[in-house]
Amino acid sequence: MDFISKVSEKATETFQSIKESETTKKAVNYAGIPGLQMKIGKCESELKNAYAEIGKAYYEAHREDDGDYADQYAIIRENLKLIGEYKAEIEERKSGESSKVTDAEKVSIEKVCPICNHSVPQDSAFCSVCGHQF
Repeated sequence: MDFISKVSEKATETFQSIKESETTKKAVNYAGIPGLQMKIGKCESELKNAYAEIGKAYYEAHREDDGDYADQYAIIRENLKLIGEYKAEIEERKSGESSKVTDAEKVSIEKVCPICNHSVPQDSAFCSVCGHQF
């Protein structure tokens, strides 16, 4: 029984010295850093959203008078126009009205094998018909 008491006492001393060591204290401090970084990220995201809301409200209130922000207003107008066009195209494709792929789109998504003249995806490393390496 005396042996078990000594081992228990020694284990308690060792644990206490580890618990109080500088390395352990540093590890505990560092363990909290990722949580703090996540909190910072959340705050930055909320700030970004708040700034965006302010900017959008300002734009809506002054959309007819470009003032000091003429370049930014032009960018906003152009991108809003493009977004509308892209959304309309998405709806057309979903409804099947414009399911034809244009020649320009074919060129961007396919290439022709110089050996067998077979069309293959643009990112192909080899022809799927004759095995030619691009």
